[in-house]
Amino acid sequence: MNSPAFEEVFPMIRDLAHQKALCAVGRCGLTPDDREDVASQLVITFYLRFGKFDGSRASMRTFASRVMDKELGSILRYRMAGRRRNVGEESLAEDSVALDARRACQTPSTIARQQFWLDIEGVLGPLPGVLLDTARSLCWNTPSELSRLPGPSRTVVYRRMRRLRAALVGAGIGPGYFASAGGAR
Repeated sequence: MNSPAFEEVFPMIRDLAHQKALCAVGRCGLTPDDREDVASQLVITFYLRFGKFDGSRASMRTFASRVMDKELGSILRYRMAGRRRNVGEESLAEDSVALDARRACQTPSTIARQQFWLDIEGVLGPLPGVLLDTARSLCWNTPSELSRLPGPSRTVVYRRMRRLRAALVGAGIGPGYFASAGGAR
């Protein structure tokens, strides 16, 4: 890679990365404190892809913008996945305290939870083994992740999910199951 060529375009790349990072603040939990880290990641990604630049296909700014947009999309997707799985860190201590307080108000009692698991065992017990395996797998993976593993296709996974859902709803276990116990709504 030609370092002098990169040094020539670096000021433009740095400004573009800062601009894109600034636009991303507030999305998927990115804070103003994260802006510098995101901008640095965008510059590093551009530097790694710099050798693939072809001036006959696009301008340097267009190439940089496309590389950075793709990387920014990956960063935001990763952050969203972390938030969905509650892996991401809480940004402020008072936010986590408020979240814990909200969860405590919505948590069903121990007796309601035990009754729930007894109901689940009663519904899932007579089902075929493949449905039980799918139900267990769905505790840890999304349907898309399951379909990427060797085994059932996405269509099969969703069919099994429909059968599981029908069995649960038929037994009275649905989204409002804990509502009568004063829990989550």
